[in-house]
Order: sequence, then structure tokens, then C-alpha cells
Amino acid sequence: MTATVLLTRRFLAEYSRRPVNLVLLVVVPLIFVTLAAGALAEFADLLGGINETDLLASPTAGWAAAFLAGVAGFFHVLGSREADRRLAAAGMGAARVVAGRLASGLILAILASGAAIGALALRTGISDPLRVIAGTIMFATIYFGIGVTIGAVTRSEVNGSLIVIFVWMLDVFLGPAMAGADVRITRLFPSHFATLLMLDAASGHAGPLGNRGWALAWTIGSLVVAAAVFGVTTSNRRARRPNARRRQGWRRLSAGLKFGIRDYRRNIALWVLLVLLPAFFITLSFAVTPDNLAPVEIVEDGAAVVILVSLMDVHGAIMVPITIGFLAGLAGMFVVQGSLEADARLVLAGFRTREVLAARFGVIALAALLTTVVALATTAIDFSPANWIWFAAGNGLVAATYATVGVLVGAVFGRLGGLYIMFLLPFIDVGLAQNVMFSAAPPEWGRYLPGRGAVRLLVDAAFTPTFDQPGSLLLAAAWLIGLAAAAAAIFRHIAEPKRT
Repeated sequence: MTATVLLTRRFLAEYSRRPVNLVLLVVVPLIFVTLAAGALAEFADLLGGINETDLLASPTAGWAAAFLAGVAGFFHVLGSREADRRLAAAGMGAARVVAGRLASGLILAILASGAAIGALALRTGISDPLRVIAGTIMFATIYFGIGVTIGAVTRSEVNGSLIVIFVWMLDVFLGPAMAGADVRITRLFPSHFATLLMLDAASGHAGPLGNRGWALAWTIGSLVVAAAVFGVTTSNRRARRPNARRRQGWRRLSAGLKFGIRDYRRNIALWVLLVLLPAFFITLSFAVTPDNLAPVEIVEDGAAVVILVSLMDVHGAIMVPITIGFLAGLAGMFVVQGSLEADARLVLAGFRTREVLAARFGVIALAALLTTVVALATTAIDFSPANWIWFAAGNGLVAATYATVGVLVGAVFGRLGGLYIMFLLPFIDVGLAQNVMFSAAPPEWGRYLPGRGAVRLLVDAAFTPTFDQPGSLLLAAAWLIGLAAAAAAIFRHIAEPKRT
């Protein structure tokens, strides 16, 4: 027991070496719940879900805590895999190492839960504290177990992060609090019964265990699976041989781009995820959306008008930029973060900083383009925008904008802190501030966020055949140019000192 306590303290100290991670663990749920609670309650009400306003906002605390706990659990075990194996082999034993990791990670999950519950209390108040506290901790624990399991079996930060975010997005957007339809596959989502528990809603399919019993089963089961998988990988003493890669070429820019693409081409799982995630997510979103009418504000002949369209069409239009924003942002963050040391060596070898940056942006552009094309193709099966050209252009601008944001965020906050931020920004911006599903027109405060111009452009193109958004196009272009210039400046600051 003493050894486990010591390991827990050491693992927490390891996590807190970057204080920004601890700060974000508290700040992110505060911002998320504060901004999301009201809007998501209106969204769920529009979709025909639970009708009690006081309860509709409560799952937002669980969603915020779940994401942060899942990401924390993932990075908590991924980055220390070899060190944990050495500790276990040195006599500490796999059981103690696993217990220490799980205990320290659960403390972080509880910290995120506390921040989310506090934000909910400030934002909407809590009518049933015991239910909200229990539900939020269940959310966090379930996703902590998922994050640990994924971190124990994957070797890639970007692949594992995509899986964690994909599971979370499915759970949130297509779960019982956000969807009016009861689709059987959604009953298998991790937080399905925990959400129903927080909403105090009868599922009709919980059986003798009830919502509480199934939620507890998911909570305990996720920890048991995480401990078992992490224990097996920790006790495995086989060391992985480093995979050396060679870079050469006749022209520096083309060589950097060529070998950068080759490097990521070898990561087959990444490209599979970039294709399957938007296809599965968008397809399922159509399946759970009721065919109700919803008001949407568009521009016709220079004048703003409100029209009524199918909620399925609105969902189809807005889910594309939401998906693209998340995935392109992660691609931008991880491509640059994963190659910082190699890029520094390229600069020492004679490459210009702008050439290295252009090569990295080429890889990011390819990933963003692939995700955009797949998302548009998937949407075309169930929804056809009135103007395909400008609809595709708007989504392309969202992808390019958030890919550049990912580069900036990764450079400033690192991998873990950056992932927290890249969860918050696209969701608050594209998922909330620009989302016409919440109201006919997005809120005024959303005009100060980078996605405003691009999303207004694509929404208008979705429901009107004429081009009526020149101002939105200029705004989107200005954001993209400004963010690209900032990314170039930060990249130069990181790479150029390595010359000496």
C-alpha cells in the first residue's frame, strides 16, 4: 500500500510538471459548461428529447469531465509506457504500477468533475446535487477507463486522441440528451445510461438493473478493463525497436513535403480514422435526427430572411464543419508537434524555416482535404445543398482555419494542453456559437470567433442557390491569413534558434 501511495504521488507530480495542464483541467470545464449549458438545453429541447429545462443542462458537466478525464487517462499511460515497464521489471511489480497510475488518474478525473459541477452550479443551479455529482463522476470515470485502455494499446498520440474524441463526439451529439430518436446502436454508447440517470428519465430498455445499475456497471467495467489491459501491457517487457527514418531530396521544399507525406502515409490507422470517423459520425447523425421543421436565417437579395427547413437538413449542413473542425485541428496540432525535433535538424542541415513550415502545412492540407471530401461525400447521401460550390468552399475554409489553429495551439500549449484547447475551441465556436440548430441566427458573441465567416458562408449556400455572403467570405479569409501568419511566426521562433 505504501508503494502504491508513493507511486500515486510521483505520477501526480509528473503530470503537474507543466502547471498549464492543471490550470486547463479546471478552466476548460468552467468555460465549456458556462457557454454550453443554455445552448445545449435549447438544442435538446428542439430535438424533442427531455422537456424539463432544469435537467437538460446537467449532462454538460458530465460531458466536460468525461472528455478531460479521457484525454488525461490516455496521455497518463501512453507517454510513460516504457518507464512503467522498467518500474515493474525492477521489482515494483505491474500491479503496484497499475494501481498508482489509476489512482493518480482518478484524482485528476475528480478534479475535472469538481470544476464542471461548480460551473454548472454557477450557470444554471443544481436542483438535485446528489444525482448531478454521482452522474458527473460516473462520466469522468467511464472515460478515464476508456482513455487508459486506448493509451495502453496504441502507439500513436494522434491515432489514440482521434479515437477518444470520436467516441466522445458520438456519445454527446447522438446520445439521449441531444437526440430525439431512440436508435438501438446508441444504447451501446458508454454514457448512455449515465446520461439518462442525470436526466432522471426512464429508458424503457434498462431491464431489472435500471439506469443506475447499468451506469454503475459501465463505470466499474471501464476501470476493470482498463486495469486488465494496462496490466498486461505493463508486464510485457519486450522493448520496441526505434523506427529510424531517412529524409533526403533534390529540392528542399519538395523533399520535405514528399518525406513528410511518406512518414504519415505509413501510419495507416491515421488515414483510416480520418475517413471512417466523419463517415460514421455524419451517417449516424442523420439516423437519430427527427424530421421536424427548424427556423434558419439566410440572406436573399441582400436581406436577411428566416425560412423553415427540415431539422435533418440543418443537422446535415452543420455536422460537416463540426466534424471537420475537430479533425483538421488535431491534424494541424499533431503533425507539427510530432516533428519538432526533426524540423530543428532540417534547419541545421540547411533548410529554410519557411520551407520546413510549407512542407508540414502540405501534409496538414492533405489530411484536412481528405477529411473534408469524405465528410461532403457522406453528407451528399442524405442531403444536397442548394449551392455545392460555396458549401464545399465554406467547409474547406473551416478545415484550413482550424488546421492552422491546431498548429498555433500545439506550439503554445504542447500535446496534452493543446488537446484540451482543441476540444474546447471547435466545440464552442463551430458546435455552439455558429450552430443554427440552436436558433435561427447564431449569437452575437460568436462573431468574434474564427469560424463565423466560413460557417455563415456554408449555411447560406446550403439553403440558397445564390452567393449572398461576400462579407462572410472576406471575414473567413482574413481569419485564415492572420492565423497562418501567426503560425509561421511561432514556427520560426521555435525552429530558428536551433541553428546555433
